[in-house]
Amino acid sequence: MRPWVTLALAIALAGCGRGTRVRDGATPRVETALKVDNQNFLDATVYLLRGGGRFRIGVAPGLSSTVMFLRPEYVATTNELQFLIDFIGSERSPVTESITVAPGDVVELTIPPN
Repeated sequence: MRPWVTLALAIALAGCGRGTRVRDGATPRVETALKVDNQNFLDATVYLLRGGGRFRIGVAPGLSSTVMFLRPEYVATTNELQFLIDFIGSERSPVTESITVAPGDVVELTIPPN
């Protein structure tokens, strides 16, 4: 009977964690997510193209979905974003069309099988 009480207490205490507080007058940080559905067998490194440069966002493993987060300054300075997909072990590096993105958006990028 005692293990049930301990388990119930552990579950009750797990819900009592401290929440994140924003100081008065402070603006909360808004994350912009990039959801990548890589339907290709090859892993792919995802880059953001901006201002003539490319910035590494992360790796999307083959045949899986991954969520990555864009740094706030990437979205705050421009609304138009373009992504480069660099397949690991291949010479292909397709580039997406430009899209308009606002802070807090969830951008969905699908990499087709071939």
